[in-house]
Amino acid sequence: MIDEILINAGPRRRRIALVRRERLVAYYQTQRQSRHPERIILGRVKSVQGDLDAAFVDIGEGREALLHARDTAAKRGTAIARAVYEGQDVLVQLKREAEHDKGARVSARPALGGPALVFLPLGANIELSSHIKDPVRRRQLLALGQVLQDRHGGGLIMRSGAAAMTDDGLERETDGLWRRWRAVEDRAKAARPPELLDAGVDPLALILREHSGPELRRIRVDDRALAAELQPAPDDGLPAIELHDGPESLFAAFDLEAQIDAALASHVALPSGGRIIIEHTQALTAIDVDSGQSGPAGGTGDPARLARETNHQAAREIAAQLRLREMGGRVVIDFIPMRGKGEVTALLNEFQGWLDDDPARPRLGRMSELGLVELTRRRRQPALALRLGEVCPLCGGGGLRPSARHVADNLLERILRETAAAKGRPLVVRAAPEVVADLGGAEGEILTTLAREQGCRVQLSADPALALEAFEVTTVR
Repeated sequence: MIDEILINAGPRRRRIALVRRERLVAYYQTQRQSRHPERIILGRVKSVQGDLDAAFVDIGEGREALLHARDTAAKRGTAIARAVYEGQDVLVQLKREAEHDKGARVSARPALGGPALVFLPLGANIELSSHIKDPVRRRQLLALGQVLQDRHGGGLIMRSGAAAMTDDGLERETDGLWRRWRAVEDRAKAARPPELLDAGVDPLALILREHSGPELRRIRVDDRALAAELQPAPDDGLPAIELHDGPESLFAAFDLEAQIDAALASHVALPSGGRIIIEHTQALTAIDVDSGQSGPAGGTGDPARLARETNHQAAREIAAQLRLREMGGRVVIDFIPMRGKGEVTALLNEFQGWLDDDPARPRLGRMSELGLVELTRRRRQPALALRLGEVCPLCGGGGLRPSARHVADNLLERILRETAAAKGRPLVVRAAPEVVADLGGAEGEILTTLAREQGCRVQLSADPALALEAFEVTTVR
């Protein structure tokens, strides 16, 4: 569970770190002008693919989106050819953004979420979060849900936050979600596909909504205007927003920059002296568990004990890395072979326990005779390495490196910190040509605006000799 959320508001991006006991659990990054998730669009079916049991829908965003048969408005189990037809106008909601060579995923069963509730216009059931344990409160919420369903129709999912919310607050939230849906229906009547009907939820607000809970103690923001904008209503179930104004940047104060960089590395060290090695491929993610040559746990001692200890440490670390790196789809793990079914069963049981806290619901398979374990994890967004990096052109596509946009944003935030400390003195900045180009060049709008607002001139130049991720910032004395 998350106990703290830290938000860094940069010039072009917002970085959100979900932290538990000062360790980074998950990391999100949004661009200020990025499109909102959960947006609702009136699209048009372009083709129906029976072999895929899916249709491709034009949603006006370049590539066509995939609509699977199970996500249509038809009865569950209906084949795609009977659920939709080519040329049909269909109201869909984004489930997953397009990434690389894959189009977006959409659903014709929209879900409108709030801090405590999810309203399902085409649903019929009332569901309660399994985290609501109190039987008396569960009965109260089910009774209230029935009243709200009789009023508006549809289905309701009550999140864990509903338990602490007043009935009046839950009614107001449901009424608001229902009015939002009615507005979507009204716009759809006059719309010409493809057309946006509902812009969705601000990504930052969505993250706060998804990760609110009784264990969340603090939300810290390093920007005064954003802190005021995010301040929750009294019955939202979120802690008050705290403004960070210390001498260090927010992420540096909590050692998050180093943790983010470590989350992009292919090797993760284990306490035993071993490590796990993570490799992304198009078909799957491969994770190898390596015992190392020696370590504080006794790497040169009993091999069976070292294998057992390393595997158990690896299982815990892999569970954390799956969520932090947002690794989805098929994952194959090569554990160190162990003796006896009892040891294997104990390892898999412990591994499953570490996976139980993951909201993406990983499904764990058995261990093969060769020590291979396969699991699948629901893909909710592109992997962290793909969001912050790009395929390295120098290694034939076999590795990743930080993207020019990621490095440029890091440089821009470094420049902001330096201008605050330089007190009007000029800065000389050198970076790779791709990074300079992403910032708009030496005379671009970004640096021109920065010089005007901060009263500090920045001399930016491209240096082809610098690696993409390297840059230099010098204050002129």
